[in-house]
Amino acid sequence: MTDLEKARALLEDGSFGNCILYSNGVIHTSKGQGISPMLEFLAAGINMRGFSAADTVAGKALALLFACAGISEVYAGIMSRGAVGVFERFEIRCVYGKLVGEIKNRANTDICPMERAVENISEPEEAYEVLKNLFNQLKLIPHAPNGL
Repeated sequence: MTDLEKARALLEDGSFGNCILYSNGVIHTSKGQGISPMLEFLAAGINMRGFSAADTVAGKALALLFACAGISEVYAGIMSRGAVGVFERFEIRCVYGKLVGEIKNRANTDICPMERAVENISEPEEAYEVLKNLFNQLKLIPHAPNGL
């Protein structure tokens, strides 16, 4: 079983969380939603270079964070076309269950605010700074997660 297959199996098992990073028996997991697991992993300084990743949903924002971290391949149950573009640009192998035009917010009423924040960003490090700041601002707004 490849590292990507192992990461995907752990994700689909459901008991390990929404974001699984796997490489040669080393596992990083998080039950956080959206981009929060990758923001936490990056902030903690975890070396993820060469890891395989599996996530429930991957849009452009998450794809840029994966590129920033040096992830080598990604599986997502739902992946946006914007994410595929990032993966192709940074030569990150990607596999998905369903391809969509864009990632919506949690209320399914508009584009995800994290996706909107990186609409015109193409560099992973810049995306990380913008997303980290936006995520921290939204955490301070009461009830903001419900609309994400």
